[in-house]
Amino acid sequence: MDLALIEPLLTWLEEHQQWLGLVTCLTAFAESLALVGLVLPGVVMLFGIALLAASSGMPLENLLFWGFIGAIAGDNLSYLLGRYCHGPLSRTRLFRNNPQWIDNGERFFERHGMLSVVLGRFIGPLRPVIPMVAGMLEMPAQRFVAINLLSAVGWAPVYLLPGYLAGAATNPDTLASLEWLYQWWP
Repeated sequence: MDLALIEPLLTWLEEHQQWLGLVTCLTAFAESLALVGLVLPGVVMLFGIALLAASSGMPLENLLFWGFIGAIAGDNLSYLLGRYCHGPLSRTRLFRNNPQWIDNGERFFERHGMLSVVLGRFIGPLRPVIPMVAGMLEMPAQRFVAINLLSAVGWAPVYLLPGYLAGAATNPDTLASLEWLYQWWP
């Protein structure tokens, strides 16, 4: 992956730190979205944003909140796209050229059922596809939303904490504010 693609965003964020929360939310949203998440280098972008958030002194709770909200919104929209637009979506060039993405998502969903929403959140290429497949296969909306909320609680720290801890190492004030985290660490 060419890191030059995300450098301008990170440079802009260094100069406009007040936008870190919104950009975290939008990046998590895009990374979770069915079509966009397949091509967006979301993991690398979120690491860089989290690193910058910590080095700028943004509280970890704020970063996790914005990441959580973005991930929930992206997955819910992907679910709705799958539920109501699955015909037109499957005919887009992206899916016509890569039919295995939907096929793999369907097989994974059929094999793991509701658990696939949780597992899929943490498996790279399946991450943005599983919510759409859940919609295509008409998983009940209330069940999807409940499982999606619970899995996002785990996703936000897993994806954002490594970058945040790396950034906190450069900012003594942020590092000191994480004392509560070290009490939980084994």
